[in-house]
Amino acid sequence: MGVPLPLWLILTGMTAYVASTRGRSGPRWFAIALFLPGVALIAVLLMPRLAKTGVDALVHEDLRPCPACTQAIKAAASRCKRCGAEVEPIALRNRSGWVARITAHTDDEFERMAAQMTLIDIPTILDEAPHVFAGPFEEKAEAQNVLKYLKSNHDLDGLVTWRSVTR
Repeated sequence: MGVPLPLWLILTGMTAYVASTRGRSGPRWFAIALFLPGVALIAVLLMPRLAKTGVDALVHEDLRPCPACTQAIKAAASRCKRCGAEVEPIALRNRSGWVARITAHTDDEFERMAAQMTLIDIPTILDEAPHVFAGPFEEKAEAQNVLKYLKSNHDLDGLVTWRSVTR
């Protein structure tokens, strides 16, 4: 006798949801869970999280783990929503990481690019003219995906580089 239909549907849906929150393909894991409902859920729970790429990399918030409970919190947060611990906020401009660097050739072009970047929902650093930095990101692939997005959708071109900030 197999798994009852309601439990089978719940397990496949949970597997797809958990997979998508862990950086995996939700539809792909839904299809796998159709044939192996419990096994697929356990497998996806045992797999490591992957960095978000593509469109997901563009819309995810700048997060870091809470030092007290390890719950994901915004980098600029001063208090954890889960455990209530007070944490030191980290400003984007004070963080090292992979960035998409776009260089302006004139002051007017820098102002135009800075205004354009503030309209796009991507972490941006504007404190080192003539460069505009999209990021920082922990993974180089995230910065590369953002640069591809900026090239194709906003005609902004640059290069991916590591931005090191000494604290």
